[in-house]
Amino acid sequence: MKTLKISDETHAKLTSVVGRLMAETGQMKTYSDAVEALLSRSVTLSRDLLEQAESFIKGNSQLGYATKEEFIEDAIRFRLTWLREKKLPDRKPKKARKKHDITNTR
Repeated sequence: MKTLKISDETHAKLTSVVGRLMAETGQMKTYSDAVEALLSRSVTLSRDLLEQAESFIKGNSQLGYATKEEFIEDAIRFRLTWLREKKLPDRKPKKARKKHDITNTR
């Protein structure tokens, strides 16, 4: 067992994650469970892409996104729905995909 020093703000956020995990599972959870969940569920995005998302959210407050996480979840759901409706044939993922500028509308 290791001890970590964290800020009060980080502690509050981690406590929130523990609460969400308990609500999801109906079981008691620990801070260790929260850290493991965060590590296993995390996705690394480029700083540029996150800045674009945050800028879009700020510039389009009428859309109702309070956080970048809400926006990203909605974007993933939208893309999955769109791809399912297209009934695209199965394909292997490409090694490197072209980055899209979310501020560019078609």
